[in-house]
Amino acid sequence: MSHWLIPANTKFYDVFSAFKQDETYWPVNARISSGDIVYIYLAAPYKQVGFICNVLTTDYNMDEIIDSVLPFIKGEASKGGPSKPFMKLKTVQSIPINENSVLSPKNLKQNGLNGMLMGARKLENNPELLNYIEKNLS
Repeated sequence: MSHWLIPANTKFYDVFSAFKQDETYWPVNARISSGDIVYIYLAAPYKQVGFICNVLTTDYNMDEIIDSVLPFIKGEASKGGPSKPFMKLKTVQSIPINENSVLSPKNLKQNGLNGMLMGARKLENNPELLNYIEKNLS
């Protein structure tokens, strides 16, 4: 089992409604596997970890899941183009939005996050950051 920190652009996707569902789908941009844990980092204006999810399954394509994600896409969804694989997630915990969150970028950077979070980060490669996140979620 691995732990991942994944960014979410809230301008294009209604993450709050999506993660209220029993299960939701998310694009896979890394070697994420069933049983892994994903921490969803919300981009501006929220700027903090917002959800903890279990990865249920992987290897879905857009055609299989489009009807499930369409209600959460802000703007127009493109069909027929190249498709990333998707995973099915189950939300384990929603973290209240707080401007002084211990899971803000400032605190994450002070505890091991390097650079901008532009893609999935495997937290086993950054034990300091993984320990900080786990300590502050228990």
